[in-house]
Amino acid sequence: MTHNDLKKGTKVQLTSVPMISNAYRTGTLMDSMKGLTRMVKIDEANGYFPDIGSVYVSEILYVLYPDDIPEEVTISEAHQKKLNTLQSIHWG
Repeated sequence: MTHNDLKKGTKVQLTSVPMISNAYRTGTLMDSMKGLTRMVKIDEANGYFPDIGSVYVSEILYVLYPDDIPEEVTISEAHQKKLNTLQSIHWG
């Protein structure tokens, strides 16, 4: 599944935030937008507090279905180039 196929209400697994917890974050998409960022409601689990905020699509690793079989989320080549440019600007 590509990141542009993600719909509002989809459960997702996100990268961890090592300063908070090494466990992965889970959440629910709050929009059906396309592009580099998505609005996600983070679940209260694994040491994370519930929160709503924007994440880059590269932080979304898997779609979590009710049958517990995750599906990997891929990023298009064009969007990956944009993310690489942003990362080089922000983090050198």
